[in-house]
Amino acid sequence: MTGMYERICNEYESFSPHSRDSAVAARDVFPGGDTRSSAHFAPYPLFIERAEGARLYDADGHTLLDFMNNFTSLIHGHAYPDVVREVSEQVARGSAYAAPTTSQVQLAQHIRDRVPGIEQLRFCSSGSEATLMAIRCARAATRRHKIMKMEGGYHGSYELAEVSLAPIAELAGGLAAPNSVPIDDSFPPSVLVDTVVCPYNEPELARRLIASHAQELAAVIVEPVLGSMGMVPATREFLAELREATLAHEIVLIFDEVITLRLGDLGAQQLHGVTPDLTALGKIIGGGLPIGGIGGKRELMQLFHPDQKRPVMHASTFSGNPMSMAAGLAAMQHFNPQKRAHIDDLGGRLRNGFNKAFQDNGIRGQAIGLGSLSNIHLTDEPIGNARLSFAASRRTGRVLRCIHLGMLMRGVASAARLMYCTSTVMTDADVDFAIAALQDTLRDLRDELRREKPELVN
Repeated sequence: MTGMYERICNEYESFSPHSRDSAVAARDVFPGGDTRSSAHFAPYPLFIERAEGARLYDADGHTLLDFMNNFTSLIHGHAYPDVVREVSEQVARGSAYAAPTTSQVQLAQHIRDRVPGIEQLRFCSSGSEATLMAIRCARAATRRHKIMKMEGGYHGSYELAEVSLAPIAELAGGLAAPNSVPIDDSFPPSVLVDTVVCPYNEPELARRLIASHAQELAAVIVEPVLGSMGMVPATREFLAELREATLAHEIVLIFDEVITLRLGDLGAQQLHGVTPDLTALGKIIGGGLPIGGIGGKRELMQLFHPDQKRPVMHASTFSGNPMSMAAGLAAMQHFNPQKRAHIDDLGGRLRNGFNKAFQDNGIRGQAIGLGSLSNIHLTDEPIGNARLSFAASRRTGRVLRCIHLGMLMRGVASAARLMYCTSTVMTDADVDFAIAALQDTLRDLRDELRREKPELVN
């Protein structure tokens, strides 16, 4: 008998034959047909031909509401008119120069005025590069080499940023002092030695770990919302404890606000009233073009000053390129408190509607998150850290995939891990459409879930 997952995959392949054919061609030139791991999912992703506003248009002629927004980077959705105009005008003047531009200064001033912890900053080309340079700055400042990161935290595509990204129970060790676990076989042992792993949302355990490693730690890096583990918000108590402990031991506190700058009017640090030493930025500050940024206290940022005897080396071909500056400035100037409140309201409406859909269908699941950021988890137990989130996803991986594919076939795009974010161009009707799609998807899966995963059905 065909199982639920096989049925959904068959329906999906019938739904998207042109994407299926494109995926076959892609596998000839890319390993697995994939050039971006985060955007890949089984049996294959939809191929998108164009996008506008809150909608995607795929190779098979379907229209989808985009609740992924390129993994939270598109605060105003796609092809936002003011961004398109500024970028079009800039490309006619040239796309990149090996020289400073006034647009760099303008965007930097705008960001500095918005984010309380930033006195000076530098641009780079990605959030990964931003967190990497923040760590290097902290090492240069403290003359220490180890860093502390949160279990389940993701800070980019390099080894330090991915240690213990997946807290596999049989490898993770005890919660009080988690093991440093590689995500794949490319990690040298030295990376694991140099990375101290801290449990998320455990302030007392964090305080003890920081104290025990204080003489070796250059930095503690944290996401105010644990993105890859399902949009798990940090508690204010946890972030405040990290701030107090790092100050006590002269350790650099880094907030990775690549995702969370969209929260509050000035990012999560303003929302929680906790100011880090350095902040890593990306995503929304580029208006849909590649970008990253590192900012913070003037005395730390001065370590990049080219007139220093031994400045922290930071050369990056497309840092501060005028295309990203033009797009970013236009996007940020239009992201005002009213629009921020709008996307937060939509996010709350989405979570409430999703939670009602699970209740109405008698399925154990929930949507959690903060502001415009949301994620579905197939458990009705509270989720406060990476271990709880990861364990739930391991138990229910195929069901999550069925929901994801079912939502795509009903015109709603999200990340494969069921992450959703709202954009300023969305409406209440768009959110209600997504809620109705989840209701219908769960209704369609309920009987098979009762047979194949009865523990998920009330």
